[in-house]
Amino acid sequence: MAGCTSKPDELAPDWSRNTAALAQTENVEHMTAETEQAALQRFTAFYAEYSAEAIKAGVRTVYAEEAWFGDPFHIVEGIDDIEHYFMVMAEPVEHCTFRIDSIQRSGKDYFARWTMVLESAAAKGQIIETIGISHVRFNSAGKVVFQQDYWDTSAMLDRLPVVGYWTRLVKTRIAKGLEK
Repeated sequence: MAGCTSKPDELAPDWSRNTAALAQTENVEHMTAETEQAALQRFTAFYAEYSAEAIKAGVRTVYAEEAWFGDPFHIVEGIDDIEHYFMVMAEPVEHCTFRIDSIQRSGKDYFARWTMVLESAAAKGQIIETIGISHVRFNSAGKVVFQQDYWDTSAMLDRLPVVGYWTRLVKTRIAKGLEK
């Protein structure tokens, strides 16, 4: 996948790219109040139902051609790679929603606090719920040019057959080390 940082020998994305991408969007012009309202509504609606159909129908109305997206698993750049990444991530999804709990603005930056509820073929019969925050910047047309998601991936990884054993083991050992 072009634009993706993960290679077999890498364990995590190169987060210095986050800082560079944020700097590249520093000169983005502010949206009008009307454009801002429409952009936030599109963003909220897009994530309300995370599915292949919703991604195909809405990703290009929410994200700019030159958009940058990062989460705990990958960094992708450009609308084509973002759409591809979202589609790959949606493959095992049986049902997924993101409820936007609040959106705060600080200058050009928007911070959306959300709750994800996921049912995945990878964790049959289990409902996975976790919280996260998206740091977002929009261009003057109201499309996302930068998005960095922060969330606890262990909420999902704990429920996977082999990986879950190891994440739960590490968390248990840390908790025991914190006991007085």
